[in-house]
Amino acid sequence: MELELRHLRVVCRLADTGSVSKAAAALGVSQPSLTAQLHRIEEAVGGSLFERASTGVVPTPLGKHVLSRSRAMLADMDELVGSSRRYTSGSGTLRLGSSRTVMFGAWLSRLERALSDREIATQVDSSSAVLTDLLAADVLDIAMIGRAEDAYAPQCPPGIREQTMVFPEPFAIALPADHHLAGADEVKLADLADDVWICPPAGKEDGELAYLREACEDAGFTPQFRYGNLDTTEIEQLIGAGRGICLAAPTVRELPRTVVKPLAGQPLSWRRTLRWRVDNVSQETVNTVHQAFIDTYRETIAENSSARDWWSAHPEAHPTVIDPD
Repeated sequence: MELELRHLRVVCRLADTGSVSKAAAALGVSQPSLTAQLHRIEEAVGGSLFERASTGVVPTPLGKHVLSRSRAMLADMDELVGSSRRYTSGSGTLRLGSSRTVMFGAWLSRLERALSDREIATQVDSSSAVLTDLLAADVLDIAMIGRAEDAYAPQCPPGIREQTMVFPEPFAIALPADHHLAGADEVKLADLADDVWICPPAGKEDGELAYLREACEDAGFTPQFRYGNLDTTEIEQLIGAGRGICLAAPTVRELPRTVVKPLAGQPLSWRRTLRWRVDNVSQETVNTVHQAFIDTYRETIAENSSARDWWSAHPEAHPTVIDPD
């Protein structure tokens, strides 16, 4: 068997995840299929590339050599294809991923007008780690993700770049309308110690849960997480029913039996970014997607913030929106 670039990507993904199962999920193949493919790669290079350890799989000395050369070759290929995009116009279907957001429909409509010559296929997921893996596996071309601070965010794999669109985006807090703090001008994180939280994605690779837990512990309490892996409608229903509280972005719309209040001192903030495959998407297309998103973002905030008496009195709770270069 002759080695191809896709085989090198398999080796890199195994090393990055340290797990055959995680690598298989990221690459969109079954675990037995990936294991068989690895065996064929090892036969081609003449030895074992990985060995099992208590933490998963780790490269052998031969594996480290192949891995080093593979990363260099893939980086060169990504740069070659990416730089070649300067001489060609975008065409074909754009595979767009997105974190869950109330803006998605309006953003997509605006983007379809801006890229009227292209078909856009979409995939939405609450996990920034899942969206990043789909980019790495060449299932998506570009994705909008909301993520926590760098220390908690899933890293960009080789061949994936990132461009910030909104930062910082301070979180507010969504409370049941009959909550004892519903009439407050702003809410201190420490005052929510006795509340039940509807938690963000709980995957280790996402980092949002760890980020929220650490902020709460800095405020003097350990948060009570009771609900997870919910969609937007389920979250809204639980808050309205008085079953829990949840972080809220500035773009959140007015919800039944729910109030949204700023968090005092802005202890938690978010970053909205685009991540994309440099071998699939030109910078011109990235900037078009970026502009369509922030135009929708600004419009959504203008519509939704009018329902919040505190908005004009709390400029520190306003996000910073960044135009594309």
